[in-house]
Amino acid sequence: MKRILCYGDSNTHGCNPAWVPAWDADPEKTVRFSEEVRWTCVLQKLLGEKEYRVTEEGLPGRTTVFPDPVYPHCNGKDSIYPCILSHSPIDLLVIMLGTNDIKVSFHPCADVVARAMEELLKVILNPYIWEHRKVPEVLLVAPAPIRDQIEKSNFWGMYDRNSVELSRQLGGLYEKFAGQYGCHFLNAGDYAQASELDSIHLDEENHRKLAKALEKKIREILEK
Repeated sequence: MKRILCYGDSNTHGCNPAWVPAWDADPEKTVRFSEEVRWTCVLQKLLGEKEYRVTEEGLPGRTTVFPDPVYPHCNGKDSIYPCILSHSPIDLLVIMLGTNDIKVSFHPCADVVARAMEELLKVILNPYIWEHRKVPEVLLVAPAPIRDQIEKSNFWGMYDRNSVELSRQLGGLYEKFAGQYGCHFLNAGDYAQASELDSIHLDEENHRKLAKALEKKIREILEK
């Protein structure tokens, strides 16, 4: 059996872009999509239960390496090692992070955001943290860009126009480091878009689109 660990933020967790607190009683507008919708769970079904095991590790607010004073538990660099030890052995580590790195509070710029992902890759690819196990294949996924309509979103202020522009640059930045560090790469924005409802999170249709794209890419990696 091939074991896949999906390490990401709210779009890996499956946050529902339709959710607002007043709707919490409506099952179709809950904070988190059901297992029938989340791309990780759809991916599991597409790959098959017998040959693959897909593990979700999505945390809303997770950054690559930036410490968030409001959400101190969300530093991706701090939690990657315990996740690796918890779920080993792993054949493929899928990483989709970066959207939280471009929040206004971090005063982001393209070079710093790119270097942050590079620092996380250095940790992940360090053979000493794998406890004498083989370092897995790594698939670096650039998240779908923030939509232009961010001003109309509840997330406006947390993100601004600079965040939108940086989100569009992540694909090129990540692809460069993926090649440099021997990782595989997929640009989620080539297959899926953030919802018009909040400009940040994937809706049901785009969870499916991302899952299908990842299924094809993962088979290319693990069935070669």
